[in-house]
Amino acid sequence: MNLIGTLLIAPPAIKGNFWYKTVLMVTENGQHGSIGVVLNKRSTHTVRDFGTQIGIELDYPGYIYQGGPVNLKSLSFLHSNDWTCKNTRILNQYCSLSSAEDILPRLSIGDCPSKWRIFFGMAGWAPGQLIGEIKGNPPWNHNNSWCTASSNSNLIFESDNKDQWVAALNHSATEFAQNIL
Repeated sequence: MNLIGTLLIAPPAIKGNFWYKTVLMVTENGQHGSIGVVLNKRSTHTVRDFGTQIGIELDYPGYIYQGGPVNLKSLSFLHSNDWTCKNTRILNQYCSLSSAEDILPRLSIGDCPSKWRIFFGMAGWAPGQLIGEIKGNPPWNHNNSWCTASSNSNLIFESDNKDQWVAALNHSATEFAQNIL
């Protein structure tokens, strides 16, 4: 099952932990496990404030996002496919992932994609774990299985927090209904 570029949506049954109302983009999925970034957990740090902290002028609106609870110092740059750098990986027809050192300096001189988000941290799964969680195979519980959906530019970049979760959950339900009819 190729999950790269797929959205994972926390089901409503998930409550009281980091995954509550999260929407993730799967960025890697293979024999060594899976990796993704949480799309809708925006931090309190603005892009401008972050730039000031590291000494690079980033005169852009928006926030830095919490990509997940793993490797919290790793920076990931999820962006539209109209921009690349030396290690860009295309995830699907709507977005790519990059993490090269020249991203922030390029942003500071106005060299940027039309849509983008910066993430610190990521989500990670051991080999077979993500598929097991999606399918609800023991030891995972089907009541807490991830909802999945194809992504599109609006679902990825145009909202965040609870609004993004609601839109992604609705999109997942629509796709599910279309697949069984």
